[in-house]
Amino acid sequence: MNLIDKVISAVSPEWGMKRARARAATMVYRAANLNRRSDSLRPSNSDANVAGRARLRVAHNMRDLVRNVPFAARARSVIANNVVGDGIIPKVTLNVPQDMTADLSKAFKDRGMHHIEQTLDTVRIDKKGLQNLYGLQRQVINTVIESGEALVRRHICPVEAGAGLPLKIEVLEPDYLDSSRQWAGEGDNIVIDGIEYDDAGTRVAYWLFTQHPGGEFIPSRSQINSVRVPAEDVIHVFLPDRSGQDRGVSWFAPVAEKLLTLDDYEDALLVRQQIASCFVMFRKLGSGGQGTAEIGDQVRAGSIIDLGEDEDVDFATPPVASGDDQFISTVLREIAVGMGISYEALTGDLRGVNFSSARIGRLEMDRSVSSWQWLMMVPQMLQPLSDWIGEAWAEYEAQTREWDDPALGNFIDGGVISLTWVPPVRLMIDPSGEFSAFNVAVRSGFMSRQGVVRTTGVDPERLMQEQHQDKMDADALGLIFDSDPRADISRQILKGQSERKQDE
Repeated sequence: MNLIDKVISAVSPEWGMKRARARAATMVYRAANLNRRSDSLRPSNSDANVAGRARLRVAHNMRDLVRNVPFAARARSVIANNVVGDGIIPKVTLNVPQDMTADLSKAFKDRGMHHIEQTLDTVRIDKKGLQNLYGLQRQVINTVIESGEALVRRHICPVEAGAGLPLKIEVLEPDYLDSSRQWAGEGDNIVIDGIEYDDAGTRVAYWLFTQHPGGEFIPSRSQINSVRVPAEDVIHVFLPDRSGQDRGVSWFAPVAEKLLTLDDYEDALLVRQQIASCFVMFRKLGSGGQGTAEIGDQVRAGSIIDLGEDEDVDFATPPVASGDDQFISTVLREIAVGMGISYEALTGDLRGVNFSSARIGRLEMDRSVSSWQWLMMVPQMLQPLSDWIGEAWAEYEAQTREWDDPALGNFIDGGVISLTWVPPVRLMIDPSGEFSAFNVAVRSGFMSRQGVVRTTGVDPERLMQEQHQDKMDADALGLIFDSDPRADISRQILKGQSERKQDE
C-alpha cells in the first residue's frame, strides 16, 4: 500500500477497500507483478522507434563482437550463407502482346536477359566496381544482421551502347543516415532519425551523409553535412519486429551479452590452463635452503635426477576443465535459439546427431531462412531493385534504339519486362528420399514441376532450355542417356534391328 492508499483508507476505509480490490484485479497475471528476480527487466511503454534509439550504439558494439568473437562471426556467416548463399537469382518475366510472333518474343526476351546478365552478373552493377549483384546481396544481409538495417542507393549513369544498363547501386551502413536531423523537412514534411515523411506518413526522402561519419576525413567532401536523397533512389532493408517500427536493430541484441560473457569465460579457462601448465614441479629444499643443480633444466622424458638428502619434489597437477563442455554447449544452444539457427549449424558439433534430429532441426531453421528471404530480402530489396532495372532497361533501349522494328520500340517504352527471384539452392539432407517425395507430389498433382525446380534454387525456364539443348546435342551425336525417357524406346528399336539382322 502506497502513501495515497494509506491516506484514502484513513479518510474512508470503504474507498480504500475498493482501490485494493481494483489493484488486485489487475494482478491476474503474475508477469505483471514479478518479484526481485525481475531486477534486470526494463519495462517501458515506448513505441518501437523510441525503444530503438540506442540502435547505432548497439550496431557499433555488435560489429566489434563479430570482429573478435568467433561464434558471432559464425552466426552471421550461417545466416548469410542460407539466406543469400551464392545469390538470389533473377528470372526475367515478359508480358508480350498477343500479336507478337514467337520468334520476335524470344528475341525480345533474350535481348533483355542479355542486358540484365551483362549488368547484374558483373561488377558493373556496383558503384565501387568490386562485386556483382549477389555479392552486394551478401553485403546487405551481413549489414542487417550486424547493424539491424542497410541502405541501397541508386546511381543513374549515362547510357552507353554495349556497356550494360545505366544503373549502379551502392550498399550503405545505417551510419550514413543523419539521425541528428529532426523535424526540419521540406514544406510541412517532418524528419525523424534522418528519414523524411509527408503528412500521410509516407517516406519521401532520406538525409544521408556524403561519406561515412566514422571514416577518414576527406577535405573535398564534408562528413558533417547531409544531403537529401529522394526515397525512390533509396532502398531501406530491415526486419520489422513491432508494429510501427521504422528502423531496425541488430539481430545480435538478444544474445550479445551471452556471446560476450561466453567468450570471456573461454578466455579465462584458457588462461587458467596456461598458468597451471607453467608449473611442472615444486621443489622442497632442506633446512639449509640449498639444493642440487638446476633441476628444472634437467627434467627430460625418461631422465633420472639425483636429489640431495634434504630435498623433495612434488609434481604439479593442472586442473581439468571437466563439465565445462556441457555448460558451454548449453549457452551456445541459447545463442542459436536467439539467432534463429540450429545449434549444429552454429557450432559444427554433430555429436549425438542422427538423421531424424538433424532433419527436424534443419526444417525449423529453414522456416526462419524462408521468412528472411520472402519477408525481407525479396520484398524490401529485390522487388524495388526490379523496378530500377526495368526503368534502366527501358531508358537504354529508348536511347540506343538498336531495334529496327518501330512497333517493338514503342513496346519497350512501356516497360514490360520484370523480374521474379529464385532463392539459392537448399541443401538436402537425404537427396534420394526428398527427390522421391517430390516425384510423388508432382505425379499426384500436389506440386507443380516448376515449383519443385524452384525449391532447388534453379530457374525452371533455364532448366528447360538446358534440357532441350542437351537432347539436341545428344541426338546430333547419336548418344543415348538413361536420363532421357526415349532411351528405352531407342533400345527396343536397336534390339529389334539386331534381331532382324540375326534372322537374316
